[in-house]
Amino acid sequence: MSMERETITGIDRYAEIKGKLYEYAVRNDDLRAIIAIGSSTRKETPADEYSDLDLILVTKKPEKWLSREYHELLGEVRISFIEPTLGGGMERRSIYDEDKDLDMIVFSPEQFEKALREGVAGWVMNRGYSFIYDADSFSELAAQYVTPAVIGPEMTEKEYHNLVNDFYFHNIWACKKLQRGELWSAKMCIDAYLKNILLKMIEQYQIVVSGADVWHDGRFLERWADPTIKEELRDCFAHYDETGCRNALFATHTLFSRLASFVACKKGFEYPIKAKACAAEYLNRFYGNGEKMDME
Repeated sequence: MSMERETITGIDRYAEIKGKLYEYAVRNDDLRAIIAIGSSTRKETPADEYSDLDLILVTKKPEKWLSREYHELLGEVRISFIEPTLGGGMERRSIYDEDKDLDMIVFSPEQFEKALREGVAGWVMNRGYSFIYDADSFSELAAQYVTPAVIGPEMTEKEYHNLVNDFYFHNIWACKKLQRGELWSAKMCIDAYLKNILLKMIEQYQIVVSGADVWHDGRFLERWADPTIKEELRDCFAHYDETGCRNALFATHTLFSRLASFVACKKGFEYPIKAKACAAEYLNRFYGNGEKMDME
C-alpha cells in the first residue's frame, strides 16, 4: 500500500529528497516502507531551519541502501558515513548539497517488525511519525505498538545506587589521572563520562520536581532544566589544563551530590553517603583549596 502523494509535498528543504525516495519506492519492489520521524513530524518543538530529516527505510536490500551509491540517487552527497542504531539496524548519515542533513535508519522488513513489536522503534517514533510510503501495512502495526506519548526514564533504587556509586568512583579515577599528568584522560572523564551520569541525575531531579519532559541525550535541556542547574553547569566544564579540570571536577561533584541527595529523599531511596564521603575525602586531600566539599 502506498500512501497519499500529498504526504511528501509542500514547501520544505527536503521535499525533493522525499520525492525521489517516494518515486523510487513506487517503481521498485525492494523499498517496502518510508517513515518520517523526528522534528519533521513533531507538533511540539517542530522542525526549523536547522533541522535535519530523519527517516526509517524498510527494504529487502538493506546493504544497498546503506551504500553510498544508493544515497547518491537522492542528490549530491557531500559527507556520508554509517553507524549502528537501535534494534540491530544501521544508520547512514549524510549531508546533501551544502547543509541538508539526512539521517536514514535502514531496516529489513523482519528487523522493523521486531523493532515495532518489542518497543524499540517506539523510542524514536513516540513523539510523532508519518508514513510516506507503506507497501506492507506497517502503519497498522505501528498504530498498534507505538504509543504517542512521552514517558520519562524511571529509575529503580538499584539503578540509582549503581549510578551514584559509578559517579563517585570516577571522581577518584579522574583525580588520579590529574595527579599522574594524564590530562586528556582526566578531561574526557570529567567532561564526557561524568557529564553523562550527571545528565541522568538532572533528568531524575526534574521528573521528581516538576514531571518535566526531559527528552533524551540532553536535547532542549535549556528549556526544561531548572535555572539554578543551568547556572551551576557553567562551572562544570573544563579548559584543557589541570586547574580547569580540577575546578570542573569539584563543581560537577557538588551539583551531582545535591541532586542525588534530593532525588533519594523524594523517592525514598537510601543515599550512598559512604560513597560520597569517600570521593569527597579523596578530592579534598589532593585538591582542597580552602573551599572543601561537604562529605555528608
